[in-house]
Amino acid sequence: MKSIGKLFITVASLSLFFVSCSDDSDSGQKPLGDYEKGFFVLNEGNSNPSTASVTFIGDNGAIEQNVFGNVNPNEIGMGSYLQSMFFAGDKAFIISGSANKVTVVDRYTFKYLASVTTNLENPRYGALVNGKIYITNYADYSTGADDFLTVVDPLNYSTTKILLNNWSERVLEHNGKLYIANGYYGSGNSVTVFNTTTGTADKVINLGTSNSPNSMEVKDGILYVLASNDSDQGTIFRINLTTNEVVSSVEVPAEIENPKQLDIENDKIYFTAGTSVYNLGINATSVATTPVMSYSSTSAWGQMYGFKIQNGKIYIADGGDFASDSKVYQYSAAGSLLNTYTVGVGPNGFYFQ
Repeated sequence: MKSIGKLFITVASLSLFFVSCSDDSDSGQKPLGDYEKGFFVLNEGNSNPSTASVTFIGDNGAIEQNVFGNVNPNEIGMGSYLQSMFFAGDKAFIISGSANKVTVVDRYTFKYLASVTTNLENPRYGALVNGKIYITNYADYSTGADDFLTVVDPLNYSTTKILLNNWSERVLEHNGKLYIANGYYGSGNSVTVFNTTTGTADKVINLGTSNSPNSMEVKDGILYVLASNDSDQGTIFRINLTTNEVVSSVEVPAEIENPKQLDIENDKIYFTAGTSVYNLGINATSVATTPVMSYSSTSAWGQMYGFKIQNGKIYIADGGDFASDSKVYQYSAAGSLLNTYTVGVGPNGFYFQ
């Protein structure tokens, strides 16, 4: 468990792929699809049989379970143990780590478009850069030496492979480059700056012994990386993306064990630990030990399994027992419970339109 050069020949095809994500209905344009307004919850699911699914929660509060199956009843399923999902223009790419498969759908209608099944081995996360899709792969989980990137051509879904020789987990794009977290539950202690033009790493930014990055986000030219060490203690690193150097760091207090899931909104950094959410100012030099909020969970392995801050609200997914449908919770920024939604098995992430 949780666990794109210039390709287009015509202006028309370019505009189709990089369609705007804004609310077109306000300008009188035809809605893009049934899933234009709201957010998706990725349900990791289980196997034998696979219970992996996607839930959609509309801005009006309406819930639709098993969106992929409803829209595509005659297509083969997405695979079990869904790992992550990302958007590239008007497409959504859904990664199944256990099936070594990426399912491509229209993000607004969820109509099936294609499956990518080549040059994948335990795929993890993906990003769009300069018209191509890049997906990290863990290959053999026991070593980072065989980790690699799968490069996908979104016109014909053909793939190529680039060996990275380093742990390759979360990935994001900034100014045409990839930033790859070289870490996974204690393995690796760096961030790779990957140049998609040359197909090589510009730099590997060392975070120090045992500081394994678990989450990261870019804000105003700074990459914020949350890492945890062998003692379950955490540090937030600030990396200047002009120089690719660590410019400062903030230690998470020792009493906040195993911090993870960093997210940023409105000049505040949020992260989780156990069943609590903490925050600090974007330029803060210390972390308060009093949480913003906490919730109750009886899940043995799925406490705070998914987390997101969006439009001033806190979203939490609880993994439950990984056998039956579970819950996601919406809280105010002050920690008041606003809504509870029933979703699928093992919800692990939120993806907003």
